[in-house]
Amino acid sequence: MTKKKSVWLINQYLCTPELNGDGHRHSYLAEEWIKKGYDVTLITSSFSHVPHRKNEFKGLYKVSSGKIRTLLIKGNKYNQKGLTRILSWLIFCFLLFFIPTKKIPKPDIIIVSSNSLLPILNVVFYFKKRFKKVKFILEIRDIWPLSLIELGGFSKNNLFVKFLALVEKLGYKKSDYIVSLLINTDKHIEKVLRRRNFKYSWVSNGFDLNNLDTQQSLPVSLANKLPKNKFIIGYTGSLGIANAMEYIIEAAKILEKENIALCIVGNGDEKNKLVQMAKGYDNIIFLGRIPKNQVLSFLYKCDLLYFSSKKIDLYKYGISANKTFDYMYSEKPIILSASTYNNVIELANCGFIVPPEDINAIVEKVRELNNINVNEIIEMGKRGKKYLLDNFTYQKLANDYTLIFESLYE
Repeated sequence: MTKKKSVWLINQYLCTPELNGDGHRHSYLAEEWIKKGYDVTLITSSFSHVPHRKNEFKGLYKVSSGKIRTLLIKGNKYNQKGLTRILSWLIFCFLLFFIPTKKIPKPDIIIVSSNSLLPILNVVFYFKKRFKKVKFILEIRDIWPLSLIELGGFSKNNLFVKFLALVEKLGYKKSDYIVSLLINTDKHIEKVLRRRNFKYSWVSNGFDLNNLDTQQSLPVSLANKLPKNKFIIGYTGSLGIANAMEYIIEAAKILEKENIALCIVGNGDEKNKLVQMAKGYDNIIFLGRIPKNQVLSFLYKCDLLYFSSKKIDLYKYGISANKTFDYMYSEKPIILSASTYNNVIELANCGFIVPPEDINAIVEKVRELNNINVNEIIEMGKRGKKYLLDNFTYQKLANDYTLIFESLYE
């Protein structure tokens, strides 16, 4: 039997249950790869803002040998929107050059998962020279620096943005394979490289079936806050600028007299602003953040699920929000308000897409779903769950990835 390869996966923000955080795409994938015989090492920072965690230890490096071997690199605490976050990228990149390679198996495959892009420099200028036969996979979670320009308001002429653009292009040029969570990222890569001859696959976010036995019911104190005998629109996730939740708030105000309620689970920088917008409207309820293992219990209590994004060109390359797959598993119809196409909701035919930032379109679609035949609602939800189970379990996604691993050595 051929010896399976050693895989390093580098992401500054990845999380595992052993790191005192919720499960994460990379820990789910790593568990499946290990089952298939691969030797996996996750490499990350000791501090992360999303998911928030702070892992303390002495020295600059710590190798954890739990369910998944993890190398922690000492990171600084930072503000999400400040120079200290950029400093955290630089520190992580610098210390990555000096990781204790004698304490972890030498890699056959190195995956760098954005964001940050800076570990591309470590692979291109050091690891590929030190480990001569290593294969380099670049995984694009968010398209940077385009996200920084369109969501962060940075100018494309900003010197740091220009530097990140050079690093991005270097990663596309020097990688042996490019993977993206966003279905249409290849169109962006083609624009950057001005050519199409690169190896590329879409490997989406997904749903972890192994966590179903850990699911818990929503606490009675929270469940009692949900309105009785109303058509409930549910939302779970971040409340940030990118999520554009102010438009569903305005839509819910219009729908106040129509036995329709909006229930929001989550937290974020925009929460206080949204709470102020909703003042005086009893049909808009904020439940705060809840543990990941209670999310499905909340979704089951809703009639319709919603998420949205700002009206920017960035999303034409795709959206891969984790909530999509929780929503689909719950067998509820979904409204996505975004300027995207080829998206999972359309592919699964389990809901509707409405234009971003369009309050009237949201109101119209909610009314339509509130009045639709209940059997049509049920069938729509079932289509979503079936499509998820056929295409987006982490068992399936991990297998898609291993086919990529194998293709690198053909």
